[in-house]
Amino acid sequence: MSWWMIVLLVLAVLILIGCIPLGVDAAYDKAGVVLKIAAGPLRIQLLPAKKREKKKKKPKKKKEKPPKPEGEKKPNLLLARGPEGIFELVGLLNDTLGRFRRKLVLNLLELYVTFGAKDAAEAAVSYGRAWAVIGALTPALENLFTIKKRDIRPMLDYDEKSLQCSAHAVLTITLGRLLGIGLCAGIRFLKIMKENKKAVQKNESSTQ
Repeated sequence: MSWWMIVLLVLAVLILIGCIPLGVDAAYDKAGVVLKIAAGPLRIQLLPAKKREKKKKKPKKKKEKPPKPEGEKKPNLLLARGPEGIFELVGLLNDTLGRFRRKLVLNLLELYVTFGAKDAAEAAVSYGRAWAVIGALTPALENLFTIKKRDIRPMLDYDEKSLQCSAHAVLTITLGRLLGIGLCAGIRFLKIMKENKKAVQKNESSTQ
């Protein structure tokens, strides 16, 4: 196999790895919250956590630690340049969040809200307001995310005495996009920290 074929093969593998979707799979209903990490077709459950049998541990004797000698507190690098540095960090956060716009994919968004009340008129008013909220919320969601499948519905059930809700969302972003955004943000953050470190060293030299 020639060298250029090896290079093409490596590039193809990297492109395929970069296309792997990562994200979260979250659901809520009467039973509670279910939260999973999504990596391609794999799902790793975080909530509810699986119960593990705890092994009885033998009590350990506590050793008294010697008191730490008091010294000068190290300056906080994040706040080293005062408002100027803080504004740069806020700008970095804002730009990073902006880069996620339309790159996050809502593969699935389901939200069902059932309105029930003793008073039929009260339930009907709540139902109408819910549709108004959905009408205002939908464009905002479409501006932030790429939505593949969406089903948001309020429902009326006069037999229900309280509000009932169930939801399911699968949010993903490709590994390549995530790494790209993280790399850009990381480089800018390191530059800010470098400037802050210079400011700390300058202050220390001026006080000596």
